[in-house]
Amino acid sequence: MTTKTSLAVLFSTLFVSTAALAAADFATVDANADGMATWEEVAAAAPEISEDRFKAADADGNGSLSADEYAALTAQ
Repeated sequence: MTTKTSLAVLFSTLFVSTAALAAADFATVDANADGMATWEEVAAAAPEISEDRFKAADADGNGSLSADEYAALTAQ
């Protein structure tokens, strides 16, 4: 492998790893363990997620994300 190829693979791996780590798991986000993640909880645990993305992920429009809604959001 050339140096350029090695660096490209390294940076790709770091990017994927960073993205995976950036999205905290639902149990961590749901700070009060009520089974729902509010905007405040998501913003505190995963600041890379915008409020617009949060609102779009709130499929039932109740102002909080279920574990399934959060999983869909972080899979994007």
